[in-house]
Order: sequence, then C-alpha cells, then structure tokens
Amino acid sequence: MDVNRPIFIASKVKSQSELKQIMAVRHDVFVKEQGIDEQEEYDGLDDSSTQFVVKTAGMVIGTARVRFIAANCAKIERMAILKPYRKQGVGTMLLLFVLSQIETPQIILHAQWSAIPFYKNCGFQKSNGPFLEAGIKHIKMIKTR
Repeated sequence: MDVNRPIFIASKVKSQSELKQIMAVRHDVFVKEQGIDEQEEYDGLDDSSTQFVVKTAGMVIGTARVRFIAANCAKIERMAILKPYRKQGVGTMLLLFVLSQIETPQIILHAQWSAIPFYKNCGFQKSNGPFLEAGIKHIKMIKTR
C-alpha cells in the first residue's frame, strides 16, 4: 500500500456542514471555473434531491446529486470534482457509489461534451443531443439495468 496516496471516501451527505461544503465545490467548479450563472446553478432542486459527497482527509472534494424523476428513472446531476483531484479515479469512485445507491432500472444524466468518454466508461450510452445547457454543449446519456 502506498502511504502517500490519499484515501477517498464517498457517502450520502450527512450534515448541514457537508451540504455547505458541496455547495462551495459546485460554486468553484460550475460558477468560477465554467462561468455558469449562479441562478442557473442553484436551481431550487437541492432540497428534493439526494446529495452525495466524496472526501479526503475530512475535506469535501466532490459531489453529485440524484433526483428521482419517475418511479423507474433517476437522474444524476451536478457531478463535480475539484480540479486538483481530477484524473485520479475520484469521479469514477463517486459515480460508482452513487449508482450503487440507486435502485431504479433506468438512470439518465446530461453529460458535458468533454465528459462523454468518462460516462461511457461507466456504462452510460449516448441517447440524444447535442444541446446547450447553461451555455455548455451536453448530451443525454442513459444507463439501463
């Protein structure tokens, strides 16, 4: 075991403190880094969503949320990993954890164009698109179980 390698832990959000921290991650990634308008990012759907977090050394470094949009379908949204932690398997670990918590037979997401290979590697297939969402090119992707 490499003692210098950070340990990443994914879980459902358990506290208001974690919720504040995931909002800070989303602000850094979506608002600051990608230039998405804050009003579009904070869409009022967080309270009706299941929130997930990934941490290292007690610090929140990534997040995703899930909304159940139909009895048989969940939608993964707002997946974000802080820039210094990308390309280290953190996103894959978080997504696999999120998928393990969803029991619906169909899962959809709107992938940013640059993230299509990431989601394909996790078993999602292109559905339709491309389209603009928050001014960024996206495509709908589906995973059926």
